[in-house]
Amino acid sequence: MKKTAAVTICSINYMAKALVLFESYRLHHPGHPFYIVVVDRKIPDFTLDRTGLTLIWAEDLPIKDFLQYAFTFDIIELNTNVKPTALKLLLAEYDTVLYLDPDIQIFSPLDVVFKALDSASVVVTPHSNNPVLDGKKPDDLEFLRFGAFNLGFIGVSRCQEANDFLDWWSERCLKYGFYEPQLGLAVDQKWVNLALSYFPGLTVLRDAGLNVAFWNLHERRLSLENGQGMVNGTVPLKFIHFSSFDSSAPDNIAQKQNRFLPGSRPDFEPFAREYAKKLFAVESSKFVDNNYGFDYFDDGAYVAPALRRFYAALRVKGHFPMKNPFDPGGSVRAFAAKNGLVHKVGAVAKRQNFHDLGAYKKQIYLLLKMFRFVLFLLGPNRYFALMRYLAHISSLRNQVEMFGMATQENP
Repeated sequence: MKKTAAVTICSINYMAKALVLFESYRLHHPGHPFYIVVVDRKIPDFTLDRTGLTLIWAEDLPIKDFLQYAFTFDIIELNTNVKPTALKLLLAEYDTVLYLDPDIQIFSPLDVVFKALDSASVVVTPHSNNPVLDGKKPDDLEFLRFGAFNLGFIGVSRCQEANDFLDWWSERCLKYGFYEPQLGLAVDQKWVNLALSYFPGLTVLRDAGLNVAFWNLHERRLSLENGQGMVNGTVPLKFIHFSSFDSSAPDNIAQKQNRFLPGSRPDFEPFAREYAKKLFAVESSKFVDNNYGFDYFDDGAYVAPALRRFYAALRVKGHFPMKNPFDPGGSVRAFAAKNGLVHKVGAVAKRQNFHDLGAYKKQIYLLLKMFRFVLFLLGPNRYFALMRYLAHISSLRNQVEMFGMATQENP
C-alpha cells in the first residue's frame, strides 16, 4: 500500500483551526500521519499531545537563510511560501502527500484525490467550475487577480515531475511570494496558473465536493442525507474550506465576499455553526494570545510592514547580507532607525485590509480632490502616465531609490 501523509501550515494563533482539521482528517483517514508546520518563533515547551500528529517548526525546514525570509515576508506570505518546501520534505518519505489549509474541515474520505494521484504528479482544484461575473465578489475578475486555482489544497505524488514542480514553485515563492495583486503577485497561489502549462502531469480535479468555499457557493448547494453531507444532491461532500470565516458570526459565510447576505444560505449555515462550535471547543489562550514571533526584532520592537518591503528590495541589491536581520544591533535596525521605520518596543500595528477603507473617507475625499487638481495641471495624457507610474510604485519594493543606496554585489 502507498504511504500517505497530510500536512497543514499555520502560526500559533491559528492552531485551533489546525486541530479541527487534524481531528476531522484522522476521523476519515485514521492510518495517515499528520503534520503541522508551525510558522512562528520556536517555543521549546510548546507541544500538542495528539496521536498521529507531528509538529515541524518552520525554521527547521531545509530553507537556507530562513530568518532572512522570515523578515522579508509577513505572516500570511511566509505561511504560504514555505508550502512547497514542506511538501518536498515529506514527499521524500511518503508516496503521496496532501496539503490542506488549517481552516478546512473534512467530511468524508478523500478517495477521489488518492485515485487521481495514482497517475497524476500534482492535483489541484479550481476556485470555481463555472464562470461568474455578476458584479459581486469574488468573481472571474477576482480569480484573474488571485489565481484560477485555490492552493489551500494541493496533492503531490512521489515522482520526478512532482519534485521538479515543487523546486520550481518554491524558487518563485521565496523570491516573489508577495501579496501585491496590483503587480500581479498573489503569494504562492497565482504561480500555479503557469504550472498547468509547464507540468503535463498536473491534474485539475473538478469534483464539486472538494474545496467547497465562499468562492464557489454560487454553484454548490449543501444538504445532509442520512448523515452524509452532499453537494447539489448528487456528490458527497469531501471538505469545506472555511476561508475568511468569523466563528463569532457563522451565518455571515465569509468576510471576503458580498454575494451572500447573512442568513441567505440556510444550506451552508448548519455546517458553519457546527464548525464554529468545534473551534471554540479546542481554542486555547496559549493560541489566541500568542503574538506572531517574526513580527518583532529580538528586543521586542515591532517590524513595520513598510520595513519588510524596503528590506526585501534592498537585500536583492546586495544590502543587508547579515544572517539575522532581527538583530537589534544590526544594519537593518540601523537603517530602520535612520529612516523612521522603527516602532517602539511592545507596539503592535493593526493589519490593514480593504474593509478598513471606510475609516478613511475624509482622507480619500481630500486625495481625490488633489488628484483632480493634478489632472488640471498636467492635462489628460501626462496625468494618465503619472497614474501608471503610481501603480508601479504602489509596491514599496519599487521605491527604494529614494534612500540613495548604491547597488552592491550580492554576497
